Amino acid sequence: MMKKLRLAILVLVIGAGIARSQNSSLDVEGTILFENRTVQGALVSVTRDGKPFTSFLTDIDGGYNLYLPLGSEYIVTVTKKEFVKKMYTVSTVGIPHESAQRKFPVIVADMELLKYQDGVDYTIFNQPMNKYYFSSKKDNFEYDKAYLKYMLAQIEELKQQEKKAMALALQKSERDKRNAELAKVDAMKKERLEADAETLKKMQASTADVVSKEPEKSLVSQTSQLNEIKKEKPPVTDATMVKTNKSERIVALLAKYKPGITEEIIPGRDVVIIQRVVVRDEMAWVYQKKLFSWGGVACFRDGFSISESAFDHETKKHI
Repeated sequence: MMKKLRLAILVLVIGAGIARSQNSSLDVEGTILFENRTVQGALVSVTRDGKPFTSFLTDIDGGYNLYLPLGSEYIVTVTKKEFVKKMYTVSTVGIPHESAQRKFPVIVADMELLKYQDGVDYTIFNQPMNKYYFSSKKDNFEYDKAYLKYMLAQIEELKQQEKKAMALALQKSERDKRNAELAKVDAMKKERLEADAETLKKMQASTADVVSKEPEKSLVSQTSQLNEIKKEKPPVTDATMVKTNKSERIVALLAKYKPGITEEIIPGRDVVIIQRVVVRDEMAWVYQKKLFSWGGVACFRDGFSISESAFDHETKKHI
C-alpha cells in the first residue's frame, strides 16, 4: 500500500513538472509610437510556425502584451491604415529543458511607425525590423544586434527619401495653388472684358436711333480726337466738376455715393461713358472709360488720363 502511494505521488510530481514545462511561455510587451506619440488601435497580428496565432488592437496608451509558448517560431506584425507595416520575429526553439523551467525576463519590443509618403520605396519593411532568439551562451533571450544596426541604417536612408518626397509634394501644392490663383485672375479679366463689350454693344444699339449719322471719320481725325480728349478736362457735367473747391467736391461725392464702387453708364454722341465712382476711407475718386463708336478707348481718373489697365485694376470690386 505504501509503495502504491509513493508511486502515485511520484507520478503527480512528474506530471506537474511536465505541465509546467508545457505551459512555459515568453512574455513580450511594447508600445506602438508615431513621432513620439502613442498609437491607439494599431492591429498586432501574430503567426506561430506560419499559422495565425492571435491578433488584437493596441490599447489607449498604444501598448500591447504577448504570451508566446516556447518551442515555436513567431512573426509579430503591426499595421494601421495610412501607416507602413512593421514586423519582428521571435524564436523560442532550441531552449534546453532545464532553462525552459524558469521564467525568462520580459522582452520589451517598442515600435516606431512611419506614415506613407508618395514616391518613397518601403519594401525594406517586407522583412523584420528585429530578430529575438535564445542564446545558449547567455542562457537568455537577446536580439540580433548586427541585423538591427543594418535595418536602422536602411531606415535613415529611407527618412532622407521621405524628406525629399515631402519637399516635392509641398512644391507641387504651392505650384497648383499659384496656378489656380492665376487662372482665377484670368477668368476675372475675361469676365470684365466681356461685360464691357456687352455694355458697349447694348448702349450702341440703344442710341443708334437718336444719334445722327455722319460720314465715317478718317483714321487721322479719329486719332486726333482721341488725343485731344486725353488732354482736356472733363466737361462741367462730369461729377469731378461738382464744385471747384477740391474738399467740397469730395464732400459732395461722399454725400451722393455710398462706400464701395458705383458704376454708371452715360450714353453720348458716338461715345458711351462707363463711369465708376470709388468711395473709400472718406475719400472719393471718379473714373471714366470712354468707348467710341469707331473703336477708340480713353480712360481718366479725376479728369487725368490713365491707362485702361489702371482703370480696370483700380476699380475692381474688392477695392
